[in-house]
Amino acid sequence: MINVAVIDDHALFRIGLTGILRKDSRIRNIYEYAGFKAVEPLVGSWDVDIAFVDISLGKESGLEAARFIKETNPRTKVVILSGHKEEFYLVNAMEAGVDGYMHKDIDEHELLMGIGKVIAGDKFFSTEISNLIISNMYSRPQKGVPFLTNKEKQVVKYLMDGYSSKEIAAELNVSPRTVETHRANVLSKFELRSTTELVRRIIEQGIRY
Repeated sequence: MINVAVIDDHALFRIGLTGILRKDSRIRNIYEYAGFKAVEPLVGSWDVDIAFVDISLGKESGLEAARFIKETNPRTKVVILSGHKEEFYLVNAMEAGVDGYMHKDIDEHELLMGIGKVIAGDKFFSTEISNLIISNMYSRPQKGVPFLTNKEKQVVKYLMDGYSSKEIAAELNVSPRTVETHRANVLSKFELRSTTELVRRIIEQGIRY
């Protein structure tokens, strides 16, 4: 069972989000907070599996809240919730060590799927966010960025969306082994060891093809 914290200064949004979360049989408890000050003294000892944090908490910074949670209680997964789609916010969120970034336009199905991905240890970016990242990747060639084949670019897109190799294989109508080969080739070209490092590199460097 999953314990969830929702940290957002907009009461109506908290009501809507918690209403969706209560439909999920995996979720046991939901804790609501209007700001970081109410959360700060609790983080060290709380039993929260995933915290949804608004990037703008009135006069407080959601990124600072996310960073504090990750440093104080690394067991808690942190997902940024935001109406912002600018690359600046994505980069700073990644530097804060967050486990996901969801735009507030996310639909119910994708939200619940994202929870499963994050709890399983994967990074998750909602479609609004991953499409922005991929769009930036393709629109601005840069020196020193490795060439990817069309198939490799497709695999990267699905990885950014949080798909597993099996799910990507189904989308591309190929075998999971083929997907793993493409993924391994991409990581080799970037000289990286994991998908998480690849996602971070793409965001931090604003890589575009």
